[in-house]
Amino acid sequence: MRTTLLSILFICFSQLIFADPPEGTNWVPYLPMTDEFNETSLDTDKWYETNPGWTGRKPVLFHKECITVSDGLLHVHAFDSKRSAKYDLPEGYTHMSGFIVSKELARFGYFEARAKLMNSTLVSGFWLNHGNKEEWSEITIVEVPAGIKKYESVLQPNVHYFYGPHYKGTVDNHLVEPSVIDLPYKTTDDFHVYGFEWTPTHMRWYIDGELVRESKNRHYFQPLKMNINVESNPYFGAAPEDSMLPAVYEVDWVRSWRPANEFVPLDQE
Repeated sequence: MRTTLLSILFICFSQLIFADPPEGTNWVPYLPMTDEFNETSLDTDKWYETNPGWTGRKPVLFHKECITVSDGLLHVHAFDSKRSAKYDLPEGYTHMSGFIVSKELARFGYFEARAKLMNSTLVSGFWLNHGNKEEWSEITIVEVPAGIKKYESVLQPNVHYFYGPHYKGTVDNHLVEPSVIDLPYKTTDDFHVYGFEWTPTHMRWYIDGELVRESKNRHYFQPLKMNINVESNPYFGAAPEDSMLPAVYEVDWVRSWRPANEFVPLDQE
């Protein structure tokens, strides 16, 4: 699937764009996945300072020192090899980057972030996932190494269903629904609002309030956590290049809503 947005005319400055939840659902703000990043440090009541269950694909280690909050922004840093070498890195790791994970989960909702992607060969990410013994699924809203020329003006939202009650896949062989969204700008040049609507029947992706992708929801009913990160990823050819580091992925805010009828206790196991 490939979608082109070249016909969109942007008549507002991007900093004035704010996409409210789509109409048709009784949305209620979901504060555990909402943050304006207006403090001087990360709100650790809402977020893990790094991924508690994944250290990162070699050679990039996720590290809490790569997360800062200042000037109303979340800064997700990636360090070059020289700065990373100042830390005691495990074998096989030469670089460091940031990764925050929500402490709560959500099933269905509308999730959006206003962000400027990192200008480097590493992947900037905004995505939902959760895995346990019974089920593992993932929904990507933003996942792109925006400093690589072929990816500088595209997004590739995707969904991954690894296994569950009625399907058994693997990391390398599972259900996916890839797409490519062509954009009339570089995602590293300015802030844009990236949104995702998730219901029991459909999934929709938005950029600056414009619908860019829609698909039926066939498998995604598991409560998921929110992730904001920078990583290496061989699928994109995304590996650290010191000539483009250090670099930063900036997030102005993240805002979330859930359907009013979904406020029930969620299993976090």
